[in-house]
Amino acid sequence: MPTTAFTDLDRAVDRLHAVCDGWTDEGPIAHVLGADGMHVLRLTLHEWVANLVQHASFAAEAEILLTIDVQEGAVHCIVEDTSAGFDFAAQIESQRTLLDAPGPSERGRGLLMLVSCAEDLEFRAAEPGVRQRLAFSMRDPAGGDLAALFRPADLETDPSFLRSMGDGLLSDVPASTATPPPNR
Repeated sequence: MPTTAFTDLDRAVDRLHAVCDGWTDEGPIAHVLGADGMHVLRLTLHEWVANLVQHASFAAEAEILLTIDVQEGAVHCIVEDTSAGFDFAAQIESQRTLLDAPGPSERGRGLLMLVSCAEDLEFRAAEPGVRQRLAFSMRDPAGGDLAALFRPADLETDPSFLRSMGDGLLSDVPASTATPPPNR
């Protein structure tokens, strides 16, 4: 597949979506990843490009290059950009800390999602004359458990929340004694 260049940051995410929309159910990416895998790949690429658009600092003309290669039962992706880069490991640790905070935010988990979904993840920080580079592979998640994308603590539910769902009406009435809501 050819390399796609995104130079207009205002339209980069929309252009990425257009690239992903061009993936057909009969194409090479679908053949390797299946429908669920294509969706996960799209989300993963969206997270990275959206983070670049929203947070990256570009000293000169912005350029994001996306290369996708399908081979040996995997989809290999490389995203290079001309941003000043950032400390990837520190950002991942910061996001992990957010997960452990009381009442964690729904935002700030994109890189964790990317790390959870990608295989063979490689990151090269930007240096003078060297582009920031993210490379990863993805395989068909069929038969996989999507819960594997989350830490066990994320899957635990607060018992008081479960009690509040007893009758489906967010009250303290247990489901066994609740009166069903009237039909509308």
